[in-house]
Amino acid sequence: MPVDPVRDNAVSALIRVLENDARTNVVLDRILRKGRLSLRGGRFLTHLVYGVVRNKLLCDHVLSAVCTQPLDKIPPPVLMVLRLGVFQAYFCANVTRPALVHTSVDLARRRGNIGLAKLTNAVLRHIPDSLESVSFPDRHSDFINHLRMRYSMPRWMVRLWMEKFGEEGAEKICASCGEQAPLTIRVNTLKMNRDNLIRLLGKSGFAAAPVPNCMDGLIVSGKSNLLKSKLFQEGLFMLQDPASMFAAQLLSPSPGENILDMCAAPGGKATHISALTGGEASVVAMDRYYSRMGRLEENCERMTVPNIIPLCGDGLLPPFKEGFFDRVLLDAPCSGLGTLRRHPEIRWRTTPELVAKLAVTQRALLRKAVQLCKNGGLVVYSVCTLTRQETSEVVSEIIADGHCVPEDAPEQFDSWKITQGQYQTSPLDAAWDGFFLTRFRKRS
Repeated sequence: MPVDPVRDNAVSALIRVLENDARTNVVLDRILRKGRLSLRGGRFLTHLVYGVVRNKLLCDHVLSAVCTQPLDKIPPPVLMVLRLGVFQAYFCANVTRPALVHTSVDLARRRGNIGLAKLTNAVLRHIPDSLESVSFPDRHSDFINHLRMRYSMPRWMVRLWMEKFGEEGAEKICASCGEQAPLTIRVNTLKMNRDNLIRLLGKSGFAAAPVPNCMDGLIVSGKSNLLKSKLFQEGLFMLQDPASMFAAQLLSPSPGENILDMCAAPGGKATHISALTGGEASVVAMDRYYSRMGRLEENCERMTVPNIIPLCGDGLLPPFKEGFFDRVLLDAPCSGLGTLRRHPEIRWRTTPELVAKLAVTQRALLRKAVQLCKNGGLVVYSVCTLTRQETSEVVSEIIADGHCVPEDAPEQFDSWKITQGQYQTSPLDAAWDGFFLTRFRKRS
């Protein structure tokens, strides 16, 4: 008997993400590019895969209460089928309980055997009728574990959010990490202004509105695939989060300058820097990984951005003399905890030990960025995370070196300012990821 192709593809995707450490968006993009699913099917697939990855711990909590054998003894494909069943039961209003049980049993039979199909049938028929009926740790006596189970968040991350935002803020952060991030784009001002792009998007079936406090950003919605639109192919915009746009603006680039983007792929910030100078600055877009250079070059070509020099190079061993650049942007590799809505798999792969390791690399890269900047020039440090080790502690060490000082940006950015030269966006703002940025002036 044939199985539902959308759910079958969801099982394959979940195995790659949760068992083989692939990225959710990359896996889905590869499946959808094959064109075997309808537009509606592709949307349902995306909802299922992102939903299970976001709610893995919750799904396992529900399954453990009714399953007669340990979950780690169930073959991964069938475990993914069971997780899909739980997610549909509580987060897919249009899927009836008989439909999710029936399709799950068919999948378990195909992915396992008749015995596992019977197990799937028994388990899914006995899960609680609604999320409100699921038993969670008491929120009053065990608040951390309550948030951990209810919102599928590692314990150490819950503690991090409580430390930064308090109990109420922590719950809001945990809840927001389970939501879908809005689709946001940056207008390519080398080709188009924002108002004209809004008009063209409207004619193409997309609703667009300016992102508050973000001069080049738009929130877009529509039933079609925006990346297949003629407007995208013509290079009129770049998919980019408003917080990510903040980095190039803090750098305040000017025409005629030599500028380095140290970790540039896929090119969002480098192309933004060029656009802010009217295409009249020389921008070296460097990235360590050759496999990522193709996307960077593709975006530069699509957007017709002049004077960008793609370079595959290691920021720790840069092929430039000290003081060569007027301005340097370091959007450093980080834990990415400010982007959990877009990359939910991060929560299952990041550990405090990894954060500490990343902070060592970030300090080394930032010291190189300062060396490469000329005396009196500007350096901007940017990370899409909110851990203390990767943000304020890195900055404090660099300031202690004595080669640069934090410097405030123009007053238009003051709503994100947390101390001199340091800025932070909040993932509680629906349109923004959580970024930390610092602007340094190198001493003469």
